[in-house]
Amino acid sequence: MGDRLTKYQLVGCHWVPTEMGVCDSADSRHNSRMIIHCTKKLASKIPEVNSDTLGDSNPLGSWHANLYTIDRRNCLMFCHDRTRFILFMAGLKMANFTNLNNWFQDVFANTMLKLDYPIDLIDRTLAQLDLLQFDTVCDRSVQGTLRIARQDIDAMLYRVADVMDLPMDSTSAKLNNRPVTVKGMKTSDCLWPAEEMKKLISDL
Repeated sequence: MGDRLTKYQLVGCHWVPTEMGVCDSADSRHNSRMIIHCTKKLASKIPEVNSDTLGDSNPLGSWHANLYTIDRRNCLMFCHDRTRFILFMAGLKMANFTNLNNWFQDVFANTMLKLDYPIDLIDRTLAQLDLLQFDTVCDRSVQGTLRIARQDIDAMLYRVADVMDLPMDSTSAKLNNRPVTVKGMKTSDCLWPAEEMKKLISDL
């Protein structure tokens, strides 16, 4: 069986995977690519990574990602290139790196839910997700945003005993409810990732 994307549905206050509606990579809807520009550290854990840049064709655009070791746990952060929206994941096992698609979907959906995005907007976003494809061509500006997010994680760790005590969805939501600046941007023109991502997917 090839790579698969799982559909999600809202159950109570959490988006959970369903057995029905699984989308195979051969589905014509998934001919576009969700590009993840990853560091060499993360690339060493992933089975298939391109050394050349991959052209992005997904309406949501591309992301960057980096791997961190925190409290002896594998932790991963994704940063959306355009909106600087962050997804935080903790406690990944080696087997999880062979298919990050479901982790990405799960954390993305539940982070949007934590941020009070309308349910129909979350549904629309999940419908746009494609199988993740990785390359190692990174942008320093986006990597800088990831470095600052990592420092914010350190601050959160002072309040808990272990990184696994940081819920992934609520931690991601907190990281997206803070102002972010990029090189050449005035402080007064800062980005608010939660708002920027909401605007982006509202226009899809």
